[in-house]
Amino acid sequence: MSAPEHGVPPARPADPGAASGDTDAQAVRVTRDGPVLTVTIDRPARRNAMTYAAWDELGAALSEAAAGDARVVVVTGTAGAFCSGGDLDGGDRAPHPHAQLAAVARTCQTLVSLPQPTIAQVDGLAAGAGFGLALACDFVVASRRARFGTMFLARGLSPDFATSWLLPRLVGPRLATRLCLLPEIVDADRAHEWGLLEDVVEPDELPGRVEALAARLAAGPPIATRLTKQLLRDSFARGVEESLAAETMAQSINRLSADAQEGIAAFRERRPARFEGR
Repeated sequence: MSAPEHGVPPARPADPGAASGDTDAQAVRVTRDGPVLTVTIDRPARRNAMTYAAWDELGAALSEAAAGDARVVVVTGTAGAFCSGGDLDGGDRAPHPHAQLAAVARTCQTLVSLPQPTIAQVDGLAAGAGFGLALACDFVVASRRARFGTMFLARGLSPDFATSWLLPRLVGPRLATRLCLLPEIVDADRAHEWGLLEDVVEPDELPGRVEALAARLAAGPPIATRLTKQLLRDSFARGVEESLAAETMAQSINRLSADAQEGIAAFRERRPARFEGR
């Protein structure tokens, strides 16, 4: 989604000690259009493949989003690609890969834990960690020329960016095993059939469709949205008793909010609610 600048500072530069050798001046751009924050991966010459320093930069941008007042976060890429995964020729090598891969994990944790709803706007390739990046968003809207695949095993690697955690939850263990052990690139229609995508549209319709979805999400109650995301995220680690206790706590917080009073008043008065996040 195209969005004009509105005084939002650029993503903080990555810590030079986290990864070396990345000469990108800025791999991630941040723009703001009203309540919607857009984070764009901008490495077109590499089909938006990510060095470890770039992952740190993306993580910093997402951390700033989490602390800000935007109601929706969109993640996308430039030049007809979403993210083709890790840059295997990026040059940022360290004595041991664990420290570098920790940057990938930190960024993923930040994205998954983001309080705002997230939308992946995918036009072109989303492969490897780029596939995981899309799956980690709450919604994935893709153009018909989008393509998806794990591709880790084809490079002698195992999944990262929580792909091994996300896929079984989204498509079930059987299909997740197939997608990881028999890696292939699939088109958007196939990914949509598997339930990985919210919608598939023509390329020229993609920005408008994402903008409409973002506007709908931004109109929702921020407090209840944040608590709902947390309930869903934590549900797999809880039994039914713990889930009921968590729901009771969340609903108690909501019932005391001004947004809940507004929502109830709007229902009674048969008008759209205007939520302010209070």
